[in-house]
Amino acid sequence: MSELKSFDRVAHVYDETRAMPPEVTARVADAIARAAREVAASPRLLEVGIGTGRIAVPLAERGVQVFGADIAPKMLGVLRAKRADMPVLLAEATRLPFRDGAFDAVLFVHVLHLVPDAAAVLREAARVVRAGGAVIYGGDDHDAGIRRQADAIVAECALAAGVDMSTRDEPHDRAMEAMSAGVLRDAGARLETIEAARWTGTVSVRRMLERLARRDYSSSWRIPEEKVAGIVEAARPRLEALLGGPDGEASFERSFSLIIARLL
Repeated sequence: MSELKSFDRVAHVYDETRAMPPEVTARVADAIARAAREVAASPRLLEVGIGTGRIAVPLAERGVQVFGADIAPKMLGVLRAKRADMPVLLAEATRLPFRDGAFDAVLFVHVLHLVPDAAAVLREAARVVRAGGAVIYGGDDHDAGIRRQADAIVAECALAAGVDMSTRDEPHDRAMEAMSAGVLRDAGARLETIEAARWTGTVSVRRMLERLARRDYSSSWRIPEEKVAGIVEAARPRLEALLGGPDGEASFERSFSLIIARLL
């Protein structure tokens, strides 16, 4: 359990830090609903790592029967405040308390790159999905450019302070590798990748430094409390130079993609 990342510590700001424009949220929900309805007219869908329901609530509003599992009770508390009637429970992704073939689809959003053993998680997902169902991975990303340059500045300043914030691969690369690995292929999966939405995001000096100081993102949780202020101050002049001063802001392209594995 200690290796799992519970997002309870940021439950109060999670939706703010992962926000998408309303029209993008609608397009993403529409795309997931379409994928689920390709396998059942009234699909039963389990979202593993449902969190605050930022994806699940719009999906349920489109008539999909959404169930949820998560390890973070405070995150689920935020979800219940939005939609008290959605069935959710505390459970680990490798030990889901459901019978074989209980669902038409299982959904992951920004989960597979966080778990210690993605293959085990996918084996469990395949177990609870019926024959002919689907395992769906969703996530948003941004193109190489100014946002990645800003992220690199923060990572470099952290490394200079003795904190490695880097990951081996990009999250979507790791998720794609896990989705296309032998687990789902051996289950007879046919994979498809679609782009559900593309939009323009913004990055600003103030917002980046505020979120770094609060350690809003899981990549910054490894920074010891006593080192946070120093890293913020080291990053400040470099971010200001990149983005054009203390109030500097820049636009960048973002997208949300789905990897859909249809089990035969």
